[in-house]
Amino acid sequence: MILTRRSFLATGAAATLLPGLAAGQSTDASYLLTGATVLAMDGTPARAADVRLTGRTITDVGIALDPQGAEVIDLSGCLLIPGFVDTHWHMWNTIARGMGQTEFGGFAASMKPLSAAWTPEAAALSVRLALAEAWAAGITTVNNWAHNTKSVEFAQAELQAMREGGIRGRFSYGYPQALRPGERMDFAALESFAAAFGEDPLLHLGLCTRGPDRSDEAIWTEEWQRARALSLPITSHIASDRKGGALGNIRKMADGGYLGPDVQIVHATHATDADLKILAETGTPISISPWTEMEVGYGIPPVARMAASGVPMGLSVDNMVLAGNADMFAIMKVTADLAAGQTETQGIVKDAQVLDWATAGGAATLGLSDVGLIAPGMAADLVAVRIDRENTRPAGTPEFMLTHAAHPGNVDTVFCAGVLRKRAGQVVGMDVAGLAAEADEMIQGLIQRSR
Repeated sequence: MILTRRSFLATGAAATLLPGLAAGQSTDASYLLTGATVLAMDGTPARAADVRLTGRTITDVGIALDPQGAEVIDLSGCLLIPGFVDTHWHMWNTIARGMGQTEFGGFAASMKPLSAAWTPEAAALSVRLALAEAWAAGITTVNNWAHNTKSVEFAQAELQAMREGGIRGRFSYGYPQALRPGERMDFAALESFAAAFGEDPLLHLGLCTRGPDRSDEAIWTEEWQRARALSLPITSHIASDRKGGALGNIRKMADGGYLGPDVQIVHATHATDADLKILAETGTPISISPWTEMEVGYGIPPVARMAASGVPMGLSVDNMVLAGNADMFAIMKVTADLAAGQTETQGIVKDAQVLDWATAGGAATLGLSDVGLIAPGMAADLVAVRIDRENTRPAGTPEFMLTHAAHPGNVDTVFCAGVLRKRAGQVVGMDVAGLAAEADEMIQGLIQRSR
């Protein structure tokens, strides 16, 4: 069955999400944001400035801009920053929050029966719930790592939820969780999906693979070749745990020409210094998710060594099964402080560096050059964080405030592609309570079917 918009909506699965644009908005709306302190992330100090948005783009940044033709939003008491970028998020299993340890055992054992019971509707609902968290937390770009794509219908359902939700980023088409190391993914389905993907101003297509750590050489190398034939960026979990690190696959990938800016390595918790040097020299980015890497038992991500290597980096919430929430502020804090703890050197990785990984640097790892800065011509993805709250004022620097003091509750306003997603502390265009109730019912049904 092909999930057209009509048939998908007929299921009732999209009832709690309004279309991609919030009510009454259009793609050519104009806003003038006034009163905020602007941290442009271009190396200049934070300053008071107005920011004008027209359609999906920032069109002007300056003092006392002309408000003619624009809706004026007063952001006094806020720090305005680019939207956060999550570089690796398994959005499909969001409604299984907290089920990383059950009577079946740990993460893999607990998710195995649930993954088998999963449906396209459950995948789409999970994406919508993830989007509600993204808007609440100021995340405006994601790499949706869809690694339970049991059929093309699963991919269609997740992509449609992303498009209707209005998020920016990448949809990384994946494979069924039950696929064995020697089994091929359905390339015909991938190719038909890629052919039908079409032009999209916000989303691009990628491929998530099991890679050399989790599949046979003939399998993963074919996946790489197929992806590159389709001009798809590739992402894979490599050297995640100690066993994976011991395989030495980063060197093998480099020797075979399987690394480069079109490849994203996820976790790399047990990458050696030599591995990191290879990734830096080939321009192959890493995505780390410190909370889940520690919780699932992979180990402690070597943030200081990664930073010292110069490898391009991005940050990730990974999944709600383990992480519990989509809090990029907490991810930045643990990232910075792990580096200090590992080296016993305060500030070995600067707050500004970690903030860059969560914004412009993270966007660059996904091949996005117009995301992560506040400047004319850049994407109108903006987050206003309140700096007049008990936990955010006073703060020594804006970078410290963002990486160590603030939390999602301080996010006042969010724009993605010029569309309001959160205003005055409230998510716009979503029935969050209804969405949560639907998720409660859906996960209970999946649990029953998986037992």
